[in-house]
Amino acid sequence: MIVVVGHPAYADAPDSEGCAGGLAVEVASAARRRGGAVELVGKVGNDGAGDAVVVALGRLGIGHAALLRDPARPTPVLVPAAADNAGAEVDAESPEERLLPEDSAARPGLDAADVELALRFLPGAGVIVLADTLSESAIAAGVEGASFSSARLVVVVPAGASPPDVPQGAVVLEAPVADDGSFGRLVGVFAGALDAGVDTVAAFEEAVAVSGWERVVV
Repeated sequence: MIVVVGHPAYADAPDSEGCAGGLAVEVASAARRRGGAVELVGKVGNDGAGDAVVVALGRLGIGHAALLRDPARPTPVLVPAAADNAGAEVDAESPEERLLPEDSAARPGLDAADVELALRFLPGAGVIVLADTLSESAIAAGVEGASFSSARLVVVVPAGASPPDVPQGAVVLEAPVADDGSFGRLVGVFAGALDAGVDTVAAFEEAVAVSGWERVVV
């Protein structure tokens, strides 16, 4: 089983039906398509958008037994980068989507106790992916949970960020500044391959090929 820890958001699907979005959801979806059983650890608001995220995860085949509800903060919403500035030219180096509310403190977040409880509730994890930005204490809880479950650990860090303190054997991947969804596919396929018993190098090669990334030698 693959456990993805992160921050799911509400996003409008092309058919106008509410669905789940964000890097953690992209990773979980790709891992599920790779054939793995996937659980998403996260937190959404106790609102209609949160309900829509839960329904969407179910449709995607992603488990959400450890998806928490925050009664005080709204479910984050993904919108086009220039949604509030019609006609504005979007910088190609900038993300194509924005997350609202913009202030991260106004969105549901995961603390160390949330991560610890969720991972103890999911002891069968073979791979744990910390897909979104978490506090140092929450990352430490993820590391402890991986050790408790003897799970492989994959940690995603923002572009330019210093790698966190993780044990030998953990894999740290740096997210790009802008992403068209291929990075989430890469991480998800990589996690799925690891969970299937593929060695780290071969799993990454498969993920690169499936996601459409190109290896650049410098």
